[in-house]
Amino acid sequence: MRTRFRVKLAVAALAAILAGASFALFAPSGPAIAFSSGGLFLDVQVESATLVSRGAAVDVTLEVTCNATGSAFVDVSVTQKSGSGVAQGFGSTRVGCTGSGEQVVVRVQASGAKAFKQGTAVVSAEIFGCNNVTCGSETDSEVIQIQK
Repeated sequence: MRTRFRVKLAVAALAAILAGASFALFAPSGPAIAFSSGGLFLDVQVESATLVSRGAAVDVTLEVTCNATGSAFVDVSVTQKSGSGVAQGFGSTRVGCTGSGEQVVVRVQASGAKAFKQGTAVVSAEIFGCNNVTCGSETDSEVIQIQK
């Protein structure tokens, strides 16, 4: 009798694990609702990049949506193969959070000896913000074409 109960319990546990795993695998992903939710909403999407001053910098256009108290911070990095090396840079800005989607342009200056050029690059963006209850962040990373 005990053996049957244990088998039924094991089957029920396995079914619960498989159901949870399939939900996690097939559930749509979306922007961060922060840790214990407190109503915080953060989202950042990389849209495009444009060369500035012959590759000394890149203006990266982002779509940002947030409802953090006051403002949030956005960090952007760009990495691109340039000749036999790599051009890299980092930029950041503060954004006002209105709860609606807004376009934000962040200037990323090339650091080091390599300049950016027209062509493929990896752009990563992170938004960080807080409300009265919690803090959180959300990231996006895209392979894009830097345009002139």
